[in-house]
Amino acid sequence: MSQRVDYRALRLESVFQNAVSNYAAAETTEPASSSRLAVPTLTPEMASSLSAPGINTLAVSTVDTDAPAPLRPYEPVASDGVIAAWEASHRIHLRGRAEGEAGSTVTLSFNDQSWTSTVNKWGYWNASMPPEVLKGLSDGNYSLKLTITDKAGNHTDTNVDFGLYVDKTIKPTLTVDAISGDNAINVAESIYGVDISGTSTHMANHNKVTLTLGAATVTALVNADGSWTGHFTTEQLLAMQDGLHSLTLTAVDANGKTSTVSHDLTLITHMTSVPEIHFDKVTDDNVINLAESQHDLLLSGSLSAVALGQSLILKGSDGHEHAATIDAQGHWQVLIAAADVAGFIKNGEIHAWYHDGANNYTDMAQELNVVTQLTPVYYEMDIGGDMILNYQEAQQDLSFYIEGVTSLDINGKTYQPDSGGMITLPSADLLALAEGPVTASAHRSDQYGNSDTQTLSDFFDVATHNLPTLTLDTAFADHVIGADDVNTWHLLQGSSTHLDAGSTVTLTLGDQSYSAAVKADGKWALTILAGQLAPLDDGDYVIKVTAHDSAGNQASASENVTVASHETALNMDHLLAFYAPTVAQDDGATVSSSPVTASVATDTTASSASHIPAESTLVNDSPYTLADHLLQHPAVMV
Repeated sequence: MSQRVDYRALRLESVFQNAVSNYAAAETTEPASSSRLAVPTLTPEMASSLSAPGINTLAVSTVDTDAPAPLRPYEPVASDGVIAAWEASHRIHLRGRAEGEAGSTVTLSFNDQSWTSTVNKWGYWNASMPPEVLKGLSDGNYSLKLTITDKAGNHTDTNVDFGLYVDKTIKPTLTVDAISGDNAINVAESIYGVDISGTSTHMANHNKVTLTLGAATVTALVNADGSWTGHFTTEQLLAMQDGLHSLTLTAVDANGKTSTVSHDLTLITHMTSVPEIHFDKVTDDNVINLAESQHDLLLSGSLSAVALGQSLILKGSDGHEHAATIDAQGHWQVLIAAADVAGFIKNGEIHAWYHDGANNYTDMAQELNVVTQLTPVYYEMDIGGDMILNYQEAQQDLSFYIEGVTSLDINGKTYQPDSGGMITLPSADLLALAEGPVTASAHRSDQYGNSDTQTLSDFFDVATHNLPTLTLDTAFADHVIGADDVNTWHLLQGSSTHLDAGSTVTLTLGDQSYSAAVKADGKWALTILAGQLAPLDDGDYVIKVTAHDSAGNQASASENVTVASHETALNMDHLLAFYAPTVAQDDGATVSSSPVTASVATDTTASSASHIPAESTLVNDSPYTLADHLLQHPAVMV
């Protein structure tokens, strides 16, 4: 029962308001040009009795300075804020209830004209303007002013916006800005939903624009400047399949004219649409060897998902980028030209970048197994410390360690290292090697298909054929060293082949040893001074001369002799007594025990010294020996 009473009360209130509004409208005076008495504004401090000639005394006790509350119309102009063509021929009303005192004046101002009404005793007001005021105005947005003025003269202004769209020949338009900058929405952009905006023409403020994308529909409102913005939520976007969609926009202007436009939009908002990048084997064994690196290189793989506008870029060690071709199933491939392969794979790693039509992005680094270098050849060999194989060393097998080779060719024969990396060259093969440097061919290969042959120049040197020789001229005519032989000096000499000048020739006789140097012509000579053979006991001996070439090959020659010097041997005292009188004492000659040094004066007359050249100095270890002199003066006989 109470609900029905309330409903009836509301009905009565509505009827009462309409009646009062109509009554207020009837009191509207048009135009507002009536003369009225202007009373100066007074403040409470000015309260007093005012008088002037010809008027009665006016007593003022208080002055009201509070501005009235602003007017708030019940509804927008023309009920929706837009005056359409069919509404432009009728009077435009605004009405409401003022919070101020009854009798306050309400003024409606527009386009330099004003219309007034009065707030009735119930507080209601109704202001209007005639349709003629709209004539000649172009379509667009406007603003009128409502002013309430109380009895004390205080007033408050309120602006009311409205649109005027009366030209039926103008068709509204809609445009869409680029969505997310590229007309595509990716995963990141969809997280908080997406705004879609644009502009319009011949659309009133707050005109609705309907946006439809897939099964989702949202509404945007046109702003005063014609712009509008609609928003699709994350849930709405994720409910749509990834791909190309058509966004439809529809708007109806105040005159019922419709504008519809479509706009293509790419949606890739699901993580499942952002693919993983997979690589196929680069080669059969997934290793790029040297030969393969010198030809065109085909890289291929697949994407775990296919999306609109996708692209894949590969960048190698050289920094150059190569675009892949991608088929409808997501298989991709890139062909690297042979000239670019070496630089592309240099560091053994490539980078792949993926983008789709919505600018979703992913990347990865892929390692490449690149083996283009073979293990360097390394060997350890010791041949007498000088890497020169002489004849004596060639009498034995030569074993050495080597790595990095599968086989070794030397002098037409092939040798393979054993499991420990050792190769043995038999003595027979060594003796068959030609004189001079040995060149070996090392064959290399690995499990990745790399192979080559490396030449090892000067692997080692061979000196087994041009062997040195020595000769020893007959030292003692009867091969007997008697007492007389002991007491005189002797020249021992010979020749040589394949010995460098300066090579040392060593002569041994018993426990005595003498040396000489090979001359440029291959000859050699040394001197045994008188008395040096005296320590030898009687018996059979071998005079042996030996020498070695630079490779260590030995040459030798020998002669058998018999020492029989002690049966008639002269002792040293006798020898000195024999020679001493012949040496001029004033020439500073000295005679001492072995080694003997004698200085012979040029005026010596003793026959026993006549066989010694006057300029000779007999010093066994002197650089210039008696033997040297005799070789230069063969006419001198001992």
